[in-house]
Amino acid sequence: MLKEKLKIILSEFQAAPFPPMLERELPVDLSVVNSPVTKVITIIGPRRAGKTFFLFQLMQRLLTDGLDIRDFVYVNFEDERILPMAATDLHLILDAWHELHDRENKPILFFDEIQNITGWENFVRRLVDQGHNIFVSGSNSKLLSSDIAAALRGRTLTYALFPFSFREFLAIQGIGPEKNLLYGPKRHRAQQLFESYLAIGGYPEVVQLEDDQTRTRILQDYFHAIFYRDLVERYRIKHSELLRQWLGILMMNIASLVSFRKIENDFKSRGMRVSSSTLATFSRYVEDIFFGFFVEMYSDSVRKRQINPKKFYLIDQGLHNFLTLSFSANKGRVLENLVFLELKRRGREIYYYRTKSGGEIDFLIRDDAGARLIQVCHNLANIETANREKKALLQGMKELGLDNGLILTSNEKRDEKTENGTLFIRPVWEWLIEP
Repeated sequence: MLKEKLKIILSEFQAAPFPPMLERELPVDLSVVNSPVTKVITIIGPRRAGKTFFLFQLMQRLLTDGLDIRDFVYVNFEDERILPMAATDLHLILDAWHELHDRENKPILFFDEIQNITGWENFVRRLVDQGHNIFVSGSNSKLLSSDIAAALRGRTLTYALFPFSFREFLAIQGIGPEKNLLYGPKRHRAQQLFESYLAIGGYPEVVQLEDDQTRTRILQDYFHAIFYRDLVERYRIKHSELLRQWLGILMMNIASLVSFRKIENDFKSRGMRVSSSTLATFSRYVEDIFFGFFVEMYSDSVRKRQINPKKFYLIDQGLHNFLTLSFSANKGRVLENLVFLELKRRGREIYYYRTKSGGEIDFLIRDDAGARLIQVCHNLANIETANREKKALLQGMKELGLDNGLILTSNEKRDEKTENGTLFIRPVWEWLIEP
């Protein structure tokens, strides 16, 4: 009987200790749990970023606030003991909880991989309307932000969880946040670990391994799951070989301008027919499943933003480094990709900027403090490279009326005052651990 199985599953969860896990930095507003407002808090993000463990972390926070483990209902809908399960069976979850616990309050519900149950949306909407607080996490192949918005109709708060940031990477290596980390005895160790982070990336499973061959196999498995389950199966893509080559092009060209028209012509030269509109559609899919992101050129004109090439950034530099074997040759672009991901984690509005004379600035970001310009350069030792990067940045500052700009490098640190403003030159690793 399904209800009896659910009782066993709920009891097992409440009796078992939480697994060891790193405290993730994603800020989630848990005040809604104790407010008159009821919402579905949904955790989305790329495959294998740690969404299930993050649900456990949220539970621990709520326990710290005084709740009891009996106040939680946690069901993983990939548990074979309750499959197959129909939407008409979902009410048995609460029936099982009430029979286990004589408690007047409404339990807080944690549903993992609920998208495996066809028709789950009506059940969740009904419970929210009845005043239940619900947390949902699931595979991005079936639970996208667009799906959630349509299914829950304004009843959800959605948060995106990425692979580990550099601060989280340091934490898992035993270096927690410290006030004087930049100047204390652990500074050198943090610098060394940054080189590892730049190469390995931030996927939780990958960073806890030592063997590069095993890392490569795991990342290959991730890529295959992304390709087949998240893209080919979900979107019923018939020309899968075109898609595979498109993803390969993107991985090889991280932090680079991508012209759909040029790629269309390149495919045609190899005897493969694909339109730029198909590539544009593929690019939307790539963003939907968190494989990567396309960044527009900054302009007040919507048309200019749309017709100019976009820059592509990958969800994790480890995929590029291990699957393309181009890390050494592309260190500057890997560094830029890493900076983009941190800006994305910080919730910035991100563009690239092109000056009137054609110079390119890697990032124009906008937030409550206004607009800021950031250049990323692996090494400023080459005079020609340094002059080009600085010239574009100073020109952009002048055009936008800014009195300073930021250059992030692998290891240089100084301030350069010019007649057009100040250039702050900082090591990327220091910038990454700033609060």
